[in-house]
Amino acid sequence: MTALGRRSLRLAVPAVVALAGAGLAGCSSESVTPGNSQVVVYAAVGANAANPGDTVAVVANVNGQVGRPVAVGTLPSALALVPGASDLLVTVKAQNELVEVATATGKVVGRVGVGLEPDAVAVTPDGKTALVANFGDDTMTEVHLPRLSVGRTVPVGGQPVSIAITSDGHQALIADYQDGTLTPVTLPSLASGGPIPVGAGPVAVSVLSANEALVANFQTSSLTRVALPSLVPLPPIPIGANPTGIASGPGGSVAWVSAGYGITPVTAVGGVVGKAIPLGVPAACIAVTHHGQAWVCSGNGAMVQVDLASGRVLRTVAVGGIPANAVVTDAVSS
Repeated sequence: MTALGRRSLRLAVPAVVALAGAGLAGCSSESVTPGNSQVVVYAAVGANAANPGDTVAVVANVNGQVGRPVAVGTLPSALALVPGASDLLVTVKAQNELVEVATATGKVVGRVGVGLEPDAVAVTPDGKTALVANFGDDTMTEVHLPRLSVGRTVPVGGQPVSIAITSDGHQALIADYQDGTLTPVTLPSLASGGPIPVGAGPVAVSVLSANEALVANFQTSSLTRVALPSLVPLPPIPIGANPTGIASGPGGSVAWVSAGYGITPVTAVGGVVGKAIPLGVPAACIAVTHHGQAWVCSGNGAMVQVDLASGRVLRTVAVGGIPANAVVTDAVSS
């Protein structure tokens, strides 16, 4: 990713704490269920131009074992699973492409050109459409699935870096880093609405429920709740450190925000900020499983697994480069 992109911004917090020195090496016991043992974590290893990775790391949730990485192209920046997790979609920023990976084989099965510097991807609930935010040309590209063919491209705000789609599939929300706004786009018509002001430097947006979305504002160290479907922004919530990612927790009552050197719970109703779980390393993105575990992208070149109920760090897993984004196959939400 280029120095102007979201991933470099996420790694702007100091990244000098050694993993072992922070007490994060090794692992502790965790609850294992048959479902949990099948969960897989995918991490895009391509944070920025200074660390130009070209693979997606594959990690087993149950024991942290790293599988064979998938070569996708220079600067993979964002990931999305199609419903059913049979395919993984990867934006490859330096090559202006969307790449499709079959999860059963770990093989690239398709790629298509999109806009300039694609930096986010989301899939509609019916699995028929992927939406790609193109950081470099301020657009969003529609890609038809499963044939991976490009549809329409529409303008959005300046430097789009994150996309969330409502559960009914009728609206996409695009975080525009440069403009400090969300752009709502009606689906499937792709009609853009007026920009919604949030905080400065929004880097992540997540739809928490039918009634609310949450935006992480990197530059102002704040969160913005946005009422749905009215699209009215609510007063900002101070988070205390530069937030980088959002993931819903099991049950949907709590969102987890990666920020600074830890992850922080925020209630889905009311936006009450809870006590952070310290990690000792920069928290650059987050994905949460249905089994109550978080996987956090570390600016120190590893994925950190956390048990959310106890706040314990279960393990760290080196992934061969700086992870830029992550998804899990039983994620609560993207």
